[in-house]
Amino acid sequence: YGELNARANRLASRLRTHGIGTDVVVGLALERSITMMVALLAVLKAGGAYLPLDPDYPAERLAHMLGDSGAKLLLTQAALLDRFAPALRTSGAEAWLLDTESGDGDDANLDLEIHPESLAYVIYTSGSTGLPKGVMVRHGAVTNFLATMAEQPGIARDDRVLGLTSLSFDIAVLELWLPLTHGAQVVLADRTAAHDPAVLKAMVARHGVTMIQATPSSWRMLLDHDETTDWLPGDGRVLSGGEALAPDLARRLTALSREVWNLYGPTETTVWSARHRLDAAESQPMLGGPIGNTTLYVLDGHLNLAPVGVTGELFIGGAGLARGYWQRASLSAERFVPDPFGADGARLYRTGDLARWRADGVLDHVGRADHQVKIRGHRIELGEIEARLREQPGVRDSVVVARELGGSRQLVGYVSGEDALDGASLRAALVPVLPDYMVPSRVMVLPQLPLTPNGKIDRKALPQPDARPSERAR
Repeated sequence: YGELNARANRLASRLRTHGIGTDVVVGLALERSITMMVALLAVLKAGGAYLPLDPDYPAERLAHMLGDSGAKLLLTQAALLDRFAPALRTSGAEAWLLDTESGDGDDANLDLEIHPESLAYVIYTSGSTGLPKGVMVRHGAVTNFLATMAEQPGIARDDRVLGLTSLSFDIAVLELWLPLTHGAQVVLADRTAAHDPAVLKAMVARHGVTMIQATPSSWRMLLDHDETTDWLPGDGRVLSGGEALAPDLARRLTALSREVWNLYGPTETTVWSARHRLDAAESQPMLGGPIGNTTLYVLDGHLNLAPVGVTGELFIGGAGLARGYWQRASLSAERFVPDPFGADGARLYRTGDLARWRADGVLDHVGRADHQVKIRGHRIELGEIEARLREQPGVRDSVVVARELGGSRQLVGYVSGEDALDGASLRAALVPVLPDYMVPSRVMVLPQLPLTPNGKIDRKALPQPDARPSERAR
């Protein structure tokens, strides 16, 4: 801890000298290593806000995020510099290479007060207009989240937490900051290990990992690799979130560990807003109840409270709410609405999720009120993918849906337009401009998209694809 703190202080003092302070955004594009942890701490110690930039993202997306955020400094490494060259050119940002850390700077902690409303990080999520949007997360929201997570599921100084998730996915906040704020250890998996179940299981066993957080998709990857169950200590904690937890997977997880938690929350309310400890006898995993200083409301279309057992839209209020969207005031006003049940100035975030309260006070997740989906733990606005498809030559219209195919949830694209359109070519055109989890596994070309009587696309009438990665339907 002393070494990590000293290294972060040295970099933080350089950042302060460079003008990094309150609400100043700093881009981070680093391999998963000690250097990444030093840079994260240094940005926060200097008073700035970090912007995660995943090197695996398409260059065009990275350029938009860096430029849109207004970040004028990127902390990165020599091996990644070429990847960010277009983004640096268009944004005018300066790059600092952290491969060889400078010895300059003071080892002492900086004399700096952080206000709860100051930005801790800006993280970009999928946007319905075709461009990702930045969520502005406050220090007060992060500290509230960590404080309540320390109570349940809990953390102790002898815990060892697996750092598995990319910084661009906000659940990494729990994996990295929760153990470090309570004297525990982080076992950091690099990008290669994060996708290799054999390597991950060996790492968990070798380092005595006691807490693992992962999406249901990642848990399936680990559990399907082999039938062994001795790689995680029997008293370890299992955390699952980011997408719906299927009953069969819940049963497998409760057989793996005595303590399994199902977690729920959008980025806009700071990682997790609801939690539920699973009982092995449960037939259907629940969202549970709110974390500390958080309110959950199920409301009807008039923003009235829905009765117990009646489905409505889930709204979240309390200490975890983000400021809003970076430079998107109208969108912020649309999604962050006045709280009719709270004090003056209080807000609620409308999640777009459908839920209902059970008589025992536990929250059930029912589905989505819009066409936003989660794939492999990532929240995706299908409109962003549809907009990218419509940009392709010859495409007249497009729609993207999530389907259960081959035992997994996958994206399928449908387009109409010129006769020469080819699904495989259209899919290939999306690879350079979208993250891999947003590229449809199949693209079908239709003579025209089916419509409802009121002229809207009839998603229920879209044909079911077969096993081929792209196809033409007639």
